[in-house]
Amino acid sequence: MRRLLILAVALVTVLGVLAPPAMAQAPAPKVTITGFIDEVGTYGKNLSDYDNNYSRQKDTQATGRTRGRFDIIGEVGKAKAVLGIELDAMYGQTGANDTFLDTRSNITGGITQGGRQCAGCNAGFDMNTDTIGMVEIKWLYTEFPLPIPLPNTLRLGAQPFGTVATDKLALYANGDFPGVVVNLEFAPGATLNLAYVQLEEQLTGFKDGWIRGEDWAVIASFGFSPFKGLDVKPMYSFFQAQGATSGTARQGRGGVDAGAAFTGSAGAVPGAVAGAAGRGVIENRHTIGVDGKFTAGPFSLQPSVLYQFGSRHAIIPAPTAFGSFAPYGAIGSLQKADISAWLVDVRGAFNVGPLMLAAMGMWTSGDSAKSNPWKSIGFFQPLDTDTSYAADWGTQIFSLGIDYFHILYNNATGLNPGVAIGYDKYGRIQVGGKVAYAVTPSFTVGAGVTTDWTDKKVDTNSLLTTTGGLAPLEILNSSGRPNGNSRYLGTEINLSTTYRFAPGIAWDIAGGYLFAGDAMSHAITTGCCGATSGSGSTVATSAAVTNSGTFGRGGKDGVNDVIIATTRLRFSF
Repeated sequence: MRRLLILAVALVTVLGVLAPPAMAQAPAPKVTITGFIDEVGTYGKNLSDYDNNYSRQKDTQATGRTRGRFDIIGEVGKAKAVLGIELDAMYGQTGANDTFLDTRSNITGGITQGGRQCAGCNAGFDMNTDTIGMVEIKWLYTEFPLPIPLPNTLRLGAQPFGTVATDKLALYANGDFPGVVVNLEFAPGATLNLAYVQLEEQLTGFKDGWIRGEDWAVIASFGFSPFKGLDVKPMYSFFQAQGATSGTARQGRGGVDAGAAFTGSAGAVPGAVAGAAGRGVIENRHTIGVDGKFTAGPFSLQPSVLYQFGSRHAIIPAPTAFGSFAPYGAIGSLQKADISAWLVDVRGAFNVGPLMLAAMGMWTSGDSAKSNPWKSIGFFQPLDTDTSYAADWGTQIFSLGIDYFHILYNNATGLNPGVAIGYDKYGRIQVGGKVAYAVTPSFTVGAGVTTDWTDKKVDTNSLLTTTGGLAPLEILNSSGRPNGNSRYLGTEINLSTTYRFAPGIAWDIAGGYLFAGDAMSHAITTGCCGATSGSGSTVATSAAVTNSGTFGRGGKDGVNDVIIATTRLRFSF
């Protein structure tokens, strides 16, 4: 499939080159720089960025940070090359070093080990702010039209997904990727979009010591407007992964560790290698759907429906200190799971003058607590959301808000609503409403209420790990069948203001309060940094217990609420 796509792109390119060129004087080259700088200050309580334990409310933080985003664009006529650079750093040093990289003294030659940085940061500005190793290359691509008798654009390199899959943000493909995109406009308002995505490259394969599989995806969508006010975009995507793959496309859920279940281990699978594609650990995932928008005067409606099907192979891994998955299958055996999952997202808005009223509802399917995640997958899996699902809705905790470094389960991506869309293997339902009022053209206030449940009841008697999600203790201890006991994740209320008081400058202030639900509680929670906290039992571990807490509110009888308040000053140019 990959080679066929590359051949097709090459053929189109050759045909375009053979087309007679139009002789004209070359336009003058042009270089522009666009971007923004954010100055962000945040207070948070029980955000649990590092311990994933919402039964422990001792973690509070009040921080400041900077993000700089710079896009350097070189253009000659309709052809362009783009370099996108991003920099993120805290106010103040947070670890042993001011960067996550090891550094060497230019005087003594001594090495200082790279320091742990905040969630989302590459560095912390220390005194004199001589900080290295914090530059991220986000985009590096070339874009130009092919000389064929259709309006078109070909883009090659590290680039944004944009709206190649859906117009609504982060339903399936969002963020950035290496690959190829072709846009062909057959008529005004009728555009075919084709993309090839290279997630991992195996080079010459395992025989030469390369550990990655050949993981790739294709996306096709066709956006058109059958009549004024209605936009429709059907889409199809195929994704294939050999062995372990990118964490954007697959997260640990239901106890299926995103690493161990797809690479095997020496204890369980003799001779196992990273990637494990040689043992048939392959996933084939199809996604079809349609994204639409209807606008009539002040009213708009945006329905989206996506369905996934296919299969995934995974290995029952070796036992750990927490127990064994043997009840799901023989240790070291290769298991096949059938995929069948749904995502439905509907949003509507009504605008009258300075007033905007909006509502949304979403449902993504899930599996019951008793289901075997090595045999069935009923939860939807996006290719890449860049943690941005519902980031345009206005919630500050259930999604990324104006501080885009904080979200529920920041370091447990299988439960992170911005990454996984669902909640572990249990799916998710979200219903919300919001209002915004433009007091003046430059000053807007807003408020919203959003409530979340899981599609199927969560077994809260589970072990939470960052790489495996929620593993029922009944399975790990061979003590019976898992049972779901709670669906309520919580209700978030949020307030916001935006003040554009000077050209290019926007000052945003937002706050969120999550009345946390019982479905967020877990019997045992492992933090992102090796520490473990338990409830009612001793866990065999040599790690320091730095995030100790218990199953319940305030360490007593329930999950603790979550608070965030943020101010952000953005200068755009």
